[in-house]
Amino acid sequence: MSLQLTGSGGVLSMPAEHVPGLVALAAVPVVVWLVVCGCRWLASRGETSVTRWVRHIDTLSFPAQAALVASLVGAGVHAALVPSHWVEDRTRALLFVADAVGLLLVFGWTLAARRGWRLLNLGVLIATVVTYAFYLLSDRESLDLLGLLTTTVELSVVLLLLDPGPSVAPPVARRGRWTAVAAVPVALVAILATGAVAGPGNASSHHGDHLAADHHDAENHAAGDHAAGDHGTAGMAMEGAEALTLETTSPAGPITWPQDTGEMGPGMAMADHVCTTPPTASQQRAAVQLVDETVAAVEPYKSLDAARNAGYVPVTPTGLKIVHYVNPTTYLQGSELDPAAIASLVYVNTTHGAVLSAAMYIQPLTAGDQRPPRPGGCLTQWHLHTNLCFSAGVVVGTDDDGSCPAGSSKQVTQPMMHVWVAPVPGGPLTQDPGGHAEVVAAYRLPVLDTPNGTA
Repeated sequence: MSLQLTGSGGVLSMPAEHVPGLVALAAVPVVVWLVVCGCRWLASRGETSVTRWVRHIDTLSFPAQAALVASLVGAGVHAALVPSHWVEDRTRALLFVADAVGLLLVFGWTLAARRGWRLLNLGVLIATVVTYAFYLLSDRESLDLLGLLTTTVELSVVLLLLDPGPSVAPPVARRGRWTAVAAVPVALVAILATGAVAGPGNASSHHGDHLAADHHDAENHAAGDHAAGDHGTAGMAMEGAEALTLETTSPAGPITWPQDTGEMGPGMAMADHVCTTPPTASQQRAAVQLVDETVAAVEPYKSLDAARNAGYVPVTPTGLKIVHYVNPTTYLQGSELDPAAIASLVYVNTTHGAVLSAAMYIQPLTAGDQRPPRPGGCLTQWHLHTNLCFSAGVVVGTDDDGSCPAGSSKQVTQPMMHVWVAPVPGGPLTQDPGGHAEVVAAYRLPVLDTPNGTA
């Protein structure tokens, strides 16, 4: 269980499509305050109809007033998100529409002080919070600044409404305000905890996360320098190393140095020692060339049907969030680092179909104990897996609980190297951005004109 606060994909970051929601989140309370102030000023000037409404608002309990503001904030945020999601994810956009309409109806019901306003607010707000939690835990969404702030407001009001005191007598009104003060940190911690459970450490994001093909003798390949102790290589910063940024054609962005190799998860290890030697000019060019040629080579395989027709078959269970495909013919030909003969493709299943996330090179068994090639020097590093359980060439699980499923056996994979074509943290040559980050990155890619089915 982990939670990344800063950086790409962190809780305090926010994708561009959520900016309108953040604007609405900031603007709605200001507009409400201005309207209330304006009404009070008009009431002081003797406007009878306005005076009646001001008095009516003042007679509402503090929880009712808080519910009114929360309903408007939630409706404004969700309505603002509809245009930016309408093409990318129509289902989510329609949920935003439904939520905005529901919250506006609840606002009107509460403003009119109708019977059952408290239960109606609880029902709609709890449904909103639970739906968001479901999206987090199922990797359909990542916790960001907008989601954190909006859901904190909604959940805080839920906790406030659970206080049954309906009176507006001063002691109870003060109690309601203290309840609200206490509710905010409770709500905030609850949402952060949900985000942590749904973060990169979530087992559901990593089940069968990375693999190789049918490696019958791969267990014998593991050598002493393939130790799982090489995990702490993420974001390594070498003293005196000159920082550089190498532009590529990959949606994952530039290659950077010092390189973020990713946080090695359980059962993963670097295939060689931790590499800290700054790349030479020729190695930098070779790394960029590898990425650009790979991106061009897998362009046709954005279509899952095209990949299947080319001979790629799934080697992890289909229907998972992340599914790996391998071309057995290409792999057995023994092409080690050839963009024209890529052994494996990685797809992420999204609500708009499977999305190509990465190409993956795999060192063939014919290489024996030979070290895999690194044309880009330390920019082109390889990793392997030590905990995967194979049955008939397909990954069926891991031995993290001490044993493999019946009928399968643990095998150490051949070294492999990703070239990412989705905007994952760390750039196109990072080793392991984490399953959750892969899913988030897949949703940031443009929707295909002809969406794929499920990988």
